[in-house]
Amino acid sequence: MKNFSNSPFNYENVIHLVEINDYKGALEEIERHISSSEDYDNLAFAYMNCGFINTKLRDYSSAEIDFSKAISFEEKFDILIGRSKDISLNGRSNARYKCHDYKGAIDDKRKAKKIRLLEQLKYAEDKSNLLDYKNILLGTFDQFELDYKNNLLIKISSLEKPKYDLIEDYKKVINEKRKQEVINSLEKISDLKYEIGDYKGSIKAIRRSEKYYS
Repeated sequence: MKNFSNSPFNYENVIHLVEINDYKGALEEIERHISSSEDYDNLAFAYMNCGFINTKLRDYSSAEIDFSKAISFEEKFDILIGRSKDISLNGRSNARYKCHDYKGAIDDKRKAKKIRLLEQLKYAEDKSNLLDYKNILLGTFDQFELDYKNNLLIKISSLEKPKYDLIEDYKKVINEKRKQEVINSLEKISDLKYEIGDYKGSIKAIRRSEKYYS
């Protein structure tokens, strides 16, 4: 079988399909490529992209399966090059939330947070940056040299925002310090609800806190 990194996979073409909202076409393009790959890192990346595309298609059950495959391949590595392992976990958390698996959703969020902290501690002296889930939510990519591969990830992993959101209005009238205070408060609420077994309340609180990132 061909190695993913050396095979003629056209990320630019997939980006084009995504930009014209042909998500099924983009999914088929990536899935064809998966069948010719045996590189674990690139398989993880491919399945993660499939997960995000299936999320766009609102096929959350398939998205959860794709993210689980990505996570299983990522677990074979101590650290990934260029991106954090928290992206796939957060992607699966969102899919599980849509499937009403609130315990699975919050467990993934908590695991993603721990993994990101470990990455930051272990590689504190490494000046290179990892693209992570928070970067995606914030849209802070100036510090990264984005190739077609990461541009694809960014385009398909962005979350849909509701048309009317009171939090968006509230964020406009508070400063960064207040935003951080709200985030910290919601994270504490999430932890407390998790401890008493209110997994739905726990995941809702943490998802609400993420709306204050940007």
